[in-house]
Amino acid sequence: MVERKKQTLSRSEKKRLRRIILLVLLAVTLLLLFVPGRSLLSLRNMQQRVSTLSRENERLKQRNHDLTIEIKRLQTDEVYLEELARKKYGLLKDNETVYEFKSRRKKKD
Repeated sequence: MVERKKQTLSRSEKKRLRRIILLVLLAVTLLLLFVPGRSLLSLRNMQQRVSTLSRENERLKQRNHDLTIEIKRLQTDEVYLEELARKKYGLLKDNETVYEFKSRRKKKD
C-alpha cells in the first residue's frame, strides 16, 4: 500500500486562508443584507407592506359589507328610506309643514 503524507499548511498559509474565508463570509453577508430587491431589508419592507395591505383589505371588506347591508335596507325598508329622505334631503310628506325656530341669543351686560 501507498502511504499518503499529510499535508499541513504553514502558519502564513493558514492566516491567508482565514482571511479569504472571512472576506467571503463578509461579502455574502453584505449581499444578503443590501442587494436591491433580494436583501433581508427588502424582505422586511415587503412583509410590512403586505401587513399594511392586509389590514387595508380587511377594512375595505368590512366597509363593503356595511354598504351591502345599507343597500338592502334601502331597497326593502320603506320607513328607513323615508327617514333618510327627511334627514338628508329635507323632504316632506304631503300636507306637512316645517317650522324653524331661531334661538335667541342672550345679550351680555
